[in-house]
Parts: sequence; C-alpha cells; structure tokens
Amino acid sequence: MADYDFRTLSPNDFEILIRDLLAAEYHWRLEAFGRGRDGGIDLRAKAPEGKVVVQCKHYLGSSFKDLRASARREVPKMNKEKPDRYLFVTSQNLSRTQKDTLAEDLDPWLSDTADLLSQADINDLITRHPRVEQQHFKLWLASTTILERIVQSGIWERSEALLEDIRDRVKLYVPTGSFNSAHELLDEKHVVVLTGSPGVGKSMLAEMLALRYWHEGWQIVSVGTDVDNAWSAYKSGRKQVFLYDDFLGQTDISERRAKDSWIIRLMDRVARNPDKRLVMTTRSQILQQTRLISEPIAQADFRVLECVINIADYGPVQRARMLYNHIYFSTLSREVIREYVENSSYWSVVNHKNFSPRILELVIKRAHPSADEFARALNHTLDHPLDLWRIVFNNGLSDLAQWITLTLASFPVRGASSSDLKALVQKGAKPTEYTSALRVLEGTFVRVEKSNGVTVIAYANPSVRDFTLAFLDEEPDYLMAIIGDARHLTQVSTLLGYAVSGDGGKLRFQHCADTVTLHSISIARKMMELISEEREVSRSGPHESPRVYTRTIKPLLNLLEPTHRLMEKSFDELLAVAIKLLKSEASEYMEPDDWRLFNTALMMRYAEDPDHAQEELKWAFESWGELLYSRDDVIAFEEFYESYALALRRNFDPAEKFHQSACSGLRQELDDMSSNRQDRDSDHQWIDEVEGVAIRVGVFDDMRSEIESARDSVEQYYAEGEYPYRQSDPEARYGFPGTATSASERITIDGMFRELS
Repeated sequence: MADYDFRTLSPNDFEILIRDLLAAEYHWRLEAFGRGRDGGIDLRAKAPEGKVVVQCKHYLGSSFKDLRASARREVPKMNKEKPDRYLFVTSQNLSRTQKDTLAEDLDPWLSDTADLLSQADINDLITRHPRVEQQHFKLWLASTTILERIVQSGIWERSEALLEDIRDRVKLYVPTGSFNSAHELLDEKHVVVLTGSPGVGKSMLAEMLALRYWHEGWQIVSVGTDVDNAWSAYKSGRKQVFLYDDFLGQTDISERRAKDSWIIRLMDRVARNPDKRLVMTTRSQILQQTRLISEPIAQADFRVLECVINIADYGPVQRARMLYNHIYFSTLSREVIREYVENSSYWSVVNHKNFSPRILELVIKRAHPSADEFARALNHTLDHPLDLWRIVFNNGLSDLAQWITLTLASFPVRGASSSDLKALVQKGAKPTEYTSALRVLEGTFVRVEKSNGVTVIAYANPSVRDFTLAFLDEEPDYLMAIIGDARHLTQVSTLLGYAVSGDGGKLRFQHCADTVTLHSISIARKMMELISEEREVSRSGPHESPRVYTRTIKPLLNLLEPTHRLMEKSFDELLAVAIKLLKSEASEYMEPDDWRLFNTALMMRYAEDPDHAQEELKWAFESWGELLYSRDDVIAFEEFYESYALALRRNFDPAEKFHQSACSGLRQELDDMSSNRQDRDSDHQWIDEVEGVAIRVGVFDDMRSEIESARDSVEQYYAEGEYPYRQSDPEARYGFPGTATSASERITIDGMFRELS
C-alpha cells in the first residue's frame, strides 16, 4: 500500500492530486476554483447525485485544533453553496475520534465519515489507482521513503548528495510539455539530448526523466564528467538509464575531455538496445561550438534526438506555479510572503519577458527583510539578468563572438543583416572565424533567419538583449568602441536611445548616459561624419529620397531628444541639419510619429530661445496635422496641442488647423474600418472608440453624422451579407511576451497565490 505523507507537496500540488484521484474513483469531471476570499471551494463537479463540492486542506505542520477551526469556517460557506454531496479532504493523519469530531463540526453537509478523507484514505486511493500515482511522479519523487530507497540501493553514484539535492529540487518542479516531449522521444529513440539556454531547467528535467524510469524498475547510472563511467557501468540484459549532464562541458568546451567518438558510440549502442536509455544535456551554444571542431559530433545527427527547452513554451499558469512553489518552499517569513501576495506583486514576474526558473532560484533563496525589497530584487534581476548570462559570456565565447553579441545591441530589435554585422566586427579575423563564432552563438545568444533573401542576425530572446545592455552599462568603454566603429547613423541613434531610457523615473543605464555626456564632442563628430558619408552615397544612388529618409532623417529625428538631454551643446547643430533635410523631397516619406519627434524637439529649443525657433513652429505643426491617419495619431496630436497650445498661440493660431486635422484623421479611421471588417460587435466597438476620441478632442459635433452613417453601414453590411452575429470573446486576454493570459487563467493564478496570504 502507498505510504506518502505529502509533506513536500505544495497545497496546489495536493489539490491537483486529489482532483485526479477522485476523478479516477468516481468518474467525476472536477473543476478547480479559487480559494480564500471567494468562499474556499477548491473543487466542484456535476455528478449523478447532484452538485459535488470538495474542500482540500493541506494542513501538514498544523495542529488538529487548527484543522478543526478551519473546518468550522466551512459550514457557513456550504450553507450558501448547498451542495448535494460534500467531501472534506486533509493531508493530516487523523484518528477515528478526530474524524468523528470533524464530522460533527461539518454537520449537516458531511453526511458520512467516508466522505472525510485523511492521509490514510488518500494513500488507499493512490494504491487503488496506480495510473494516477504514475502520472504524479512528483508525488513519489518527493517522498522521503522513496529517496532513501534510491540512496540505499546504491544505484546512483552521487548517492550521498542525491537525497538532499533531489528533495530540495523536486518539490520546486512543475511538469511542462517538455517532459512529455522528451519522454516520448526517449521511448522512441532511446536517446534524448536536452538543449536550451542557461537557466531553463535542463538538468532538473533530465533528473525527472531518469527517476521516472527508476520508478519503473530501471537502474540509474550517473555518468559524471567522463564517458568512461558509462562504459564501466554498462551491463547487458539489465534495464539502465544513463544520465549524462553537461556532456560537452558546463560553460566551455575546454572543460571536457576529448572522447567524442566514444560518446557517439555510446549513443549508437543505446539506440539499438531496448533495455537502455541515455539522457544527455548541454547548452545550445556549446553544442554548436563543438560541431565546429569535432568531426564525430558534427557528423552525428543530433536534430532527431534533440529536445529544445524554451522559456517561451511555459504558459502563464506554469510560470505562476513555478513562482508559487519557490515561494511556498522558501525560507521567506510569513509576513513577507503575505504582503507580497496581497500586493499582487507576482504578476510582474509571471508576465516578465525574461522569466527564468534560475532567476527565481537565485533571488528567492536569499534573505529579504520586506515584501517591497523582495519584489524589487526579483524584478531588478529579471530586468538585468546578468547573473544568468555572465558566466557563459565571459568563459564560453571567443572574443569575436563576444564582440558580435555586443555590437548587435546597436541595431534595432529586428536585428542586422549578416553582411553589415560581419563588416563591423570581423576586422582582422578570417571569414571562417566569423562564421564559426556565429554558429556558436546561434540558438543561445542569437537567432539566424532568412528574410527576403537576406540573412538577418537578431538576439535569441529579450533576456540576451537586456544582459548585453546591462553589460555595456557596467563596461561603457565598449559602448564608445561600438559608436566609434559604427557605419550607420541608426546604430548611434539606437545606443543613445538606450542611454536615455528610463526606469521608475531614473535612467536605466546611468553609466552609459554619463559616458555619452563625457564624450559628447567625439560622438557629435561621429554623427556628422555618418550624415555626410550617407549624403554622398545617396546622391549617387537610384533611390535618393527614400534612402535619405530611411538612413538619415529617421535616425536623426530619434537622436534629437537623447542629444538634447545628454549632449546639449550639439543639439542646435543636429536640429539645423534635421530642418534642412525635412525641407527636401525626402520629407514626403515622413510618418506622423516622425513629425511628433520633430515638433517636440522644436518646442525644447523654443523653451530655451523663443526667437530662434519660432519660424519653424507653424510649418512643423501643420505638416504633422496633414499626416493623421488613425485615432492614435489624433490622440498624440491632441496631447501635443494641449501641452504646447500656449506657446504655439504666441506665434500663430493653431486651433483651426488642429480641428481640421483631427476630423481628417478620424475620417480616415472610419474609412479603414469599412475596408477591414471583422464582425458586427468588433465593427461597432471600433466606431465607439472613434466616437470617444471625437468627444475627447472636441470634434464630435462635426463628426456626428459620419459616425452614425458608419453605424448604419455596419448594420446594412451584415444584414445583406447574412454574416453570423458573433458574440465578443468572453475570455478577455491579458498579454505578455509569447503567451496570452485568459480571464480563467487569471482567476486560477490569483486563487493559487491567495492561499499564501
């Protein structure tokens, strides 16, 4: 019979286990609900006997008195819920007398003590439903009894360390789709290679896979750092799983011993043997690096064996459970946890683009005196993930690979063409060295894609870019070197944009900003050189105007605000160049946001010297007004107008032009809707939003008839076309990079954390 104490399961893990056990026992379809303030109902089902409510109480470490007090609080809730059957489940080990006492407290809703399940009853259900036990491998992996059996069996070379390490790690583990993918690949091919960036959980997944096989009677062999250990332990006729963590070295291929042919032979032999399995892990960049220097590794087709673990594959609930487990099993004080949860601070972590299990581990294991300090530390580390990438960057990359990574920060988020990047970083290196460095970076630091026949290099994920910028802030001399080598004005514009980027009212990269100010003269000289060089190239090209706009005007406009803040003495010179360019034919390619930047820059200059800038104000304002295409454009125009109307009126009357431009922009929005119909509800919502903007900017009376005409047109369109009336999606979406959070997921996540408060 199963004999689990459930001590290393969190309340959320415990609830999921109970859900699956009751579903297997009674064939109920149970739904989970929030806890605490919402009534305390954990599980609910519709069954032949009516409505079923299940209350889960994971009260290990608490007294029976605490459990009884909690049970009594459930009665008023059930008086409102009125279930046809009520089950009370606790992880405590209760005596018969204690069960009878609780049954009396829960009267009349608990009709039979058989519906009061304690630790022994849960273990009995687990024994009757071994498939549930098998699915909940975290249950038995986290069991002290099971871990002691592993250690005593001597099947793991690191037996003494295993008990402590696995006990601490398994309770934090959250199953993801990667586990199933890797397990299926392992069953089919007998070999799996887990790859991914640092901190995604490769080693933990490898151990979970190995221990899953151990539960099925396989022997686990930890290979350690030398493939010879695997060959020494290899026994024909015995089911064995070889766990080979970081088989190519942890941060650099120099760490490994050159026995690649023996690794490939081991892989081949295991692949042909049904009673052998091989689980290997390595960082993506190390695998790429080894392929360049090792013929055996290069010839082996790792693609059919590779399971890539990506943070982007973790959904919001999985992210939340990872954070929840780290907090629940942490040494943080109850006061810190309670305040952190009550402030809903967990959402900034769940939604963060740099989410990483390793960052959670690095931060939460440290002491934090307050919830505010804890939240700041966690968010700061996510914003600046230096600890996650620093070791690999410093020790695992060549000088050329490092320079590629740093230089890429000077290009837009979409990346740089490989030819541009190569021309900037190659210098004295051989062409093959650039290619080799890029292959090492691919999959970890950068991604390589084809776009319209052009090879584009971009950062592999936002976390890498954030690391690079934080590194440049620590070592701003590299920033100056990149600016000095720049061949495009866009590079300087991008870097100075980062230098003035804010974080909570403060400069995010203060050292970069200070460095720009310190070297403002040389940077200004570099910008003027790039503008001059581009002007010469454009004159000889077949598409002069569009090139001038793309390569000079647009980055120059983006430079005006950073220059004003950090290089004030150079601002007038750049503004004069911008004015001259905007009075050329190239200005016909301007977009509304370009004119917003220019108008804002003019107002900066006007505030310092009204006489110097007044000539351009009317021309710039009216030019912007001519290019409003959407309600967003109108709102931006209105915000500028409201901010600077007084200054504008000193030079001309902007009211009439503002009024005309706002109407023109909203009419354009209505025209766009008529050619981009979605469904009746969405179209009406679109018109409502246009109406809201019209009211906001004071042009509703002029737009009233056109708005009503647009509504009539929607009704006529869908009536004549007999298009189905589609209700709006009840699942409102909440976005964060890579994954959307539905309303139901938000309820689940909020309920999960609320039990910690």
